[in-house]
Amino acid sequence: MILRRLKLRNIRSYDQGEIYFPNGVILFEGDIGSGKSTILLATEFALFGLGNEKATSLLSLGKNEGEVELEFEVRGNKVKVHRSLVRVTKKNIRQENCWIEINGKRYLLSPKEMKEKILEILGYNEPIDPKAKSIIFRYAIYTPQEEMKEILNKPSEERLQTIRKALRLEEYKIARDNASLVAKELRTYANIYLKEEVNLPKLEEKIKENEKKKNEELNKLKEIEKVLIDINNEITKYEVELKKLIEELERLMGELKKEEELRKSFDEYNKRINFLNLQLSRNKIEKERLEKQKNNIVLKKPEKLLEEIDEILEKIEKERDKIYEEYTRKQQLLQNYLILIQKKICPTCNQSVDNPIFLSKVEALKKEVKEIENKKIVIEDEIKRLKEMRKEAKIYEDNIKELEKINYQLSIINEQNKNYEEELKELLKKVEELKEKIELSRKAAEEYNIKKKEYEKIESEYKKLIEKRRNLELEKSKTIANIEKYDFEISSIQQEINKIKEKVNKGKRLMEYITWIEECFIPALEKIELTIFKNANREFNDEFSRFFSYLVDDPTKTVMVDEDFTPIVMQESYEQEVSNLSGGERTALALAFRLALNKIVQKRTGIEGGLLILDEPTDGFSKEQIAKMGDLIRELKLDQVIIVSHERELEGFADYIFRVRKENGKSKIYAPI
Repeated sequence: MILRRLKLRNIRSYDQGEIYFPNGVILFEGDIGSGKSTILLATEFALFGLGNEKATSLLSLGKNEGEVELEFEVRGNKVKVHRSLVRVTKKNIRQENCWIEINGKRYLLSPKEMKEKILEILGYNEPIDPKAKSIIFRYAIYTPQEEMKEILNKPSEERLQTIRKALRLEEYKIARDNASLVAKELRTYANIYLKEEVNLPKLEEKIKENEKKKNEELNKLKEIEKVLIDINNEITKYEVELKKLIEELERLMGELKKEEELRKSFDEYNKRINFLNLQLSRNKIEKERLEKQKNNIVLKKPEKLLEEIDEILEKIEKERDKIYEEYTRKQQLLQNYLILIQKKICPTCNQSVDNPIFLSKVEALKKEVKEIENKKIVIEDEIKRLKEMRKEAKIYEDNIKELEKINYQLSIINEQNKNYEEELKELLKKVEELKEKIELSRKAAEEYNIKKKEYEKIESEYKKLIEKRRNLELEKSKTIANIEKYDFEISSIQQEINKIKEKVNKGKRLMEYITWIEECFIPALEKIELTIFKNANREFNDEFSRFFSYLVDDPTKTVMVDEDFTPIVMQESYEQEVSNLSGGERTALALAFRLALNKIVQKRTGIEGGLLILDEPTDGFSKEQIAKMGDLIRELKLDQVIIVSHERELEGFADYIFRVRKENGKSKIYAPI
């Protein structure tokens, strides 16, 4: 893991702060209390949350909210982590707005989910405890110097437990404990399974009883099937006889149906014969009536035909209309003249109208009116005469039409009579034929009754056999059901036996597993753990001794750890108490212990190289020791080393120096120029 950027807001003594981390050795230099350690605490908070830290120790005093945002790279992935703190009450502060961004894709998560995701990203295989920091991070990447000194001063058992956690040797103990619990649980189930074996004899006895009852039912079934074979043979014979009788009855029934059809046809023919006779009788009467009506018609031919008379009458009536029109006009003119004569003066020209000329015109007009009246009388007489002639012509033509109608009706009657007589002759012939056929059908009816009685007798016997077979088949079904019931009971009991045997076998297998776990697996875990522990102890000793001798230039002093990882200082073959060491030597001892543990933990967890964080690592060091420490850091060949210190002497081997200053109670970070 390599850090790239850290952003702070309202965290401890920082109002705002932003750091971009380069590769190489980075020194955060500043006075005690300037805010250097806050950078490390904020980094750890961004990754793993509060852990056992109190939120009140991180959020700036008097502020209601704060946030930390960290960017880093791991295994080729670019990761951004964000956590914020929000004050709910004076003493209650909670985490909010937690998210992780991986290669540009953001995930909103709870604080617990955040820690779980970070452990997954970093590849730290350790239990998820939201109330604790990451053990691997604390011992492989960053451990506050005070905590390392505490490890040296702790009781051996407590120190050993801490180192075991850092080296993840606790997993072997957990595995042994879990294996013991599994073996105990398996023994409980094994005993339960093995106890089932006592039920087997009773179940096997039940199977024998059911098999005996089943065999009795099988023998009964054989007897029923034997009787059924005989009955079925008899039924087959009856069915053959009944089939023949049915065919004969169907044939005779066909004859009977023919008799019904014949009688029906006979009745229909007789009805038709009666109808034809009736029609012939009616036609005779109608014919006589028409002949009489025909004889009563007298044909007297008129002078002129009706059509000719109508043409003449039309011309005369038109002429009469003209005469009447002229008469009306002349009569009106005459009336006008007579009125003028009475007035004696013309109202138009004011001349006298009693002169001889005017009076002669009036006389001439009267003469014309008289002549027209005579014409009217003559023409009216002529019209009257023509109308009388028309009546006679109309009677003549009506009689002609009536005569034609009567002749037509007589021809129809004659044609009908001819057809009726032919049909009547044919029907009488058919009636005689039907009488013969009806007689033959009557004999078939007598034969049908005889065959029907024979059929009913055989059918009665057949039904008795069918009923007997049905009862036997019911008995057979019950017997088969009983057999199936016994089979089911035998199968169920056998399944129960098989389950018990399976459980017993499972119990025996479980006992074998228990033996393997207790006698092979758990001892193997103990041996593996001991081997790893001894190897780790040997490797630790090598690194611890090398780092100490590098930092302390005293060939008479050597260091090692015992089997409990308790530091032992030797001076010329004599053991020296740690408390008798100088301040610089104790710091060197703690730093060597810290670096050796860091080296072993990184190697064991597969995260070698990358990042190392050192918090005030040179307390009490001389200038020579500080210089050696720089060489030692270079020798580790790490991608990124972050050192927090108030010692200016460390500036000599740092690649980048960030200066941390507190101004007016607020911390500020000055990036290298």
